[in-house]
Amino acid sequence: MIRLFERHKKRRTTLLDGIWKFKTDPEDKGIGAEWFKGLPEDSSDIVVPACWNNEMGLYHYEGKAWYETTFESDSSNLNLVFHGFSGQLEVYLDGKNIGSQYGGFAGFNCTVKGIESGEHQLVVLLDNTHDDLNTIPLARVDWFHYGGLFRSVELMELGDIWIKDYKIDYSLDEELKNATLDFEVVLKGFNSTGLKRKLSILVDEEEIYSEDLVISGETVVNVVGLTLEDIKLWDINQAKLYNISFELEADDIIDRIGFRKIEVKDKKLLLNEKEVEIKGVNRHEDHPDWGFALPFKLMKKDMDIIKDMGCNSIRGSHYPNAEIFLDYCDQEGIIFWEEIPMWGFPEEALQNPMIMERGLDMHEKMVVRDYHHPSIIMWGMHNEVDTRTQAGYDITQAFADKVRELDNTRPLTYATMHPLKDICYNLVDIVSVNKYFGWYQEMDGWKPFLKDLKAKLKDEGLEDIPIIISEFGAGAVYGESTFEGPKWTENYQQDYLEYTLDLFMNDPDIMGTYIWQYCDIRTAREMELGRPRSFNNKGLVNEYRNPKLAYWKVKEMYSKQ
Repeated sequence: MIRLFERHKKRRTTLLDGIWKFKTDPEDKGIGAEWFKGLPEDSSDIVVPACWNNEMGLYHYEGKAWYETTFESDSSNLNLVFHGFSGQLEVYLDGKNIGSQYGGFAGFNCTVKGIESGEHQLVVLLDNTHDDLNTIPLARVDWFHYGGLFRSVELMELGDIWIKDYKIDYSLDEELKNATLDFEVVLKGFNSTGLKRKLSILVDEEEIYSEDLVISGETVVNVVGLTLEDIKLWDINQAKLYNISFELEADDIIDRIGFRKIEVKDKKLLLNEKEVEIKGVNRHEDHPDWGFALPFKLMKKDMDIIKDMGCNSIRGSHYPNAEIFLDYCDQEGIIFWEEIPMWGFPEEALQNPMIMERGLDMHEKMVVRDYHHPSIIMWGMHNEVDTRTQAGYDITQAFADKVRELDNTRPLTYATMHPLKDICYNLVDIVSVNKYFGWYQEMDGWKPFLKDLKAKLKDEGLEDIPIIISEFGAGAVYGESTFEGPKWTENYQQDYLEYTLDLFMNDPDIMGTYIWQYCDIRTAREMELGRPRSFNNKGLVNEYRNPKLAYWKVKEMYSKQ
């Protein structure tokens, strides 16, 4: 299950999920031994989608690993979609390399043409190696480096012409009653000679446009100024969605959108011209038994728990989430912050041209994939990198320029851990601060810190920029409750969040909060000795979604207003 709605009625698609052959390659001998033509006989079985670190004996394995399966196809033109994976991906079809990509949280499409019908062999090489200079994320991060094909692999069988891509834009009138839509549709013909086809666009199965076109090679079709009257707005907890269909005679693609207006002004986020106070949590896609490969049932349980707590927003920490979870946010009316997995980069790594290149590519993949989700109301560019430095400024400026080029409808932010020395605030629309007074420093540091932060923003001419406290929290080992309530007990975490939420929610200059974090998660091997149980234990629920004392306190406070 990839999406919560039917994406194709005409295009033939098949999930290649199931049991694949699998073999790790710690000595890097697979290429030389030509495993891309078929894995050795001593290969084992693995389920796709899944993370290999959840297999017996592979708890800490990081490096190269190979996958193999077979499929049958009647078409000579295929699109293979890898919806989620770790690190570097190399794809081999019938022994030939047909595509590669670094970074897989936003997926990868691999198109081939002119193949024979019948059975085909698909081999995939993955490398989730991390270091402290060249990789995104770096080796030392406070989540686990799960490896594998952790989301579905999808086979699309294509005809001579297919709908390769599309973009839907709209504007609302002053009364927010009518929408004017603009479409950009990319059609791809596999033949060099022009073919005549009719393109139709439908909204909730009602045709609003059709035109006969001659298509050869790649053809971009722009359709502008189509009007929908008496629309219903998408809003928090009121999630009106519209199906948009693009159709050819033998191909189609369907997406869902919601109409809403986002503005940032006067220290506020406005949704449909109404002020939004963000009451959120940071959430990792993580579970001890599933890693990143969460089944949808668990995603739904997460959403039910988060909504029960009184939240109206989720920060997707720290990478693009599964499309199906974003679909569910769309349906449930939960607003979402999405970002790429850049965490804790020091100056040296920020100066690395490879990081700039990879980061820009990841932003493009994320924005293009998730552009049409109404729940996404801001893009986050990175988390806790060294934004005190010129290298931090340069990479933030490059990322901001790239994202605004792709999407000028949503505000930009990033989460800073150097808030009083940060030099990049002028590049964003929202200032987001990660700070842990009361955990790593004394609790009474909060009030003078907030005073100093506001003074800094005023000095920089940014006194009207909204402020979000994007991370704050305290660790608690599930089940630890004492009369004394020292750190690492549920008592301490509960008292900590009561104090901080009361402070933030009664400060008119703070637009919202994202508690760190929703659930306990495994941490990277490089961080294990500094984390009880080798987990980040700051979750409001533990890794099996059992509530700690703080959960009930947050529910009480988030539900007040």
